[in-house]
Order: sequence, then structure tokens, then C-alpha cells
Amino acid sequence: MTHVAVDLLGGDGAPGSVVDGVRRALAADPTLDVSLVGPSRLVESLVRAHGLDGGGRLRIVEASHAVGPDADAVRAVRSRRDATVRVAARLIRDGAVDAMVSAGPVAAAVAAAAFTLGPLPGATRPALAVVVDASSGPVLLLDAGAVTDASISADQLTQCAVIGSVYATICLQVARPRIGLLSADPGQPAPPAHPDRSRGGTGVLVNAGELITEVGLDFVGGVGAATVVAGGDADVVVSDGFTGAVLVSGLRAVAQAVGQLPPVGQLPRASRGWHLREGEFVVGVDGIVVVVDGRSGETAAGVALAIADASAADRAGWVCHQRAALAGLVTRRRVRAGLSA
Repeated sequence: MTHVAVDLLGGDGAPGSVVDGVRRALAADPTLDVSLVGPSRLVESLVRAHGLDGGGRLRIVEASHAVGPDADAVRAVRSRRDATVRVAARLIRDGAVDAMVSAGPVAAAVAAAAFTLGPLPGATRPALAVVVDASSGPVLLLDAGAVTDASISADQLTQCAVIGSVYATICLQVARPRIGLLSADPGQPAPPAHPDRSRGGTGVLVNAGELITEVGLDFVGGVGAATVVAGGDADVVVSDGFTGAVLVSGLRAVAQAVGQLPPVGQLPRASRGWHLREGEFVVGVDGIVVVVDGRSGETAAGVALAIADASAADRAGWVCHQRAALAGLVTRRRVRAGLSA
């Protein structure tokens, strides 16, 4: 059995949509347990209204406060112990559940994961990972906006590459993932150097491609945005959070503008050849956290798919695989610093 906590008050589609998503997920997976995190009276009334009978697989966890999209997410999460997204993360930390799903805001879910769960050994900041079903196969993009600034070191880009490679291997069934760095000048043998501050803030310039290669990954160089939507050149595309967030936002806007955004959970039309999967993993933290775009108008279907993804990641040992892969990166840091491995 996999037990997933679901943030009832995340998203703009009203809590009823979240409950409907939970209903779909429980119906689709008889090995699933769910804890709905929110005001108990509201949860009970919505469960009755939606005819949700979990057959003993549904629990209610009391939490009264929502973190709104306009709030200072970091401050709100830190100051409100009863925030639904923080209570859900605490359930993971305490071993009561295996994963959590929230319909946003993204910043609140990232803050709750980082503050409550903490980083995995070897990770220095969280990242968002999103799958694009490209015409040539799935492509994983990260960071897609967990930290929305363009300041990132070579070591942090390598962290994303390591985690992305593990996800592509165990969840996307890619035997040896090819890693590319998102670049405005694709096709170059190596992207520009980034300051590596992992050694006491020395600011030594180290090429990110060199570090990615050193940890034994298949680095293919700089790739353009076309690779994200077409695939073929890379299975994992690594970016700073600001650029990744802009790219994902642009892809969503283009899909909506041309009227080719399929209903959540359905395959894209061949005329477009790509679509963004619902649900983004917060990676580099000590737990499984999936965030859904609660503004999409398809919150129920998105929540159901996110629960399924979280369950699959738990059964695949996602956190343990991240931890093991990052251990190799820590070893390389020690070697670079002249310390024993």
C-alpha cells in the first residue's frame, strides 16, 4: 500500500475539485490510501457531497489554514504550523504517509518541502522537474522554477543532472539518459562556465559540462528549447530556475493559444506532437512532493494523475535512488577539494 497526503486547500478550483481527484485516484488504485489534509468539517461535507467512499482507505487530517497565491509563501509556511501544505509535508517527515500532492501555489509547496523535509544529503537547493511528452519520447526539464532566479552554480546544475538522470532511468525507463544544458546557442560542445561556489565560496569557474561528465553521466552539450518539445537530442534538459520557469510558462501559453491543449490525462494530438504532463516533482528534498497546476480548470484530473505519479515514484524507491546518486556527487566534490573520497 502507498499512502499519499493531499492538500485540500491548494489550487483555485475549489476544494471540491481536489476531493473529486482523490475519488478518481482511489477508484483507479485499490492499493492506495489517502489522507485529506484540511478543515475536518469541510472535508466531511465534501466527502459526502461527492459520494466518496474510500472503503477504509481515506483519512482526514485537521489543518485549517491555506497559503494563498498572493502570500509570501516562505513566510506563510514558516509562520503557520496549521497551513495545509505544511501539515501534509509534516506527515511525510513523521513517517505517516509516503508522499504528498498539492494543487499549489507552487512556491508554497516548495517552501513546505524545503522547510519541513529538508534537503537530501548532497543537495543544496530544491528544483522542480516536469515531463514534456515530446514527439520522440519524454523529456525531463529541471529546474522548472523551484528557485526562480538565474543564479546557479555548476555544482547545482550537476545536482539537477544527477537527479534528472535517476528519474529518467527509474520512471521513464531510459537505460542511459542523455543530459543537455538549456542554451540559447545549442549544438556547442560545452555551455558557458558557471561559478562553482561549493568549495567555501571561492567562486572558481568550472564548466558545468565537465562536472556532469565527471560523475559518469552522458553529457551531450548545450541544447535549445526545440529539444524540449521535439526530443531526440537529450532525455534530460537542465536549466536555471528562472529560464526553466519562463520556458514552461511559454509552452503552456502556446498550447492554450493555438487551441491544442488536450484534456488532462489524454494523449496530445499528433499535429502538435508534444504536451506538458500534469504534476511537477519537487526534487532534492527528503520526500516525494508533487505539485499540480490548480489554475488549469482540470484540477480534479490533475490531482488524480499526480497521486498516481507520487505512488509510482514511492514504489520505485525514488527518494532512495536520489540519495544514492547524490552520494556520488559528494564524492566528486571531496576529490576536487583535495580530500579523501
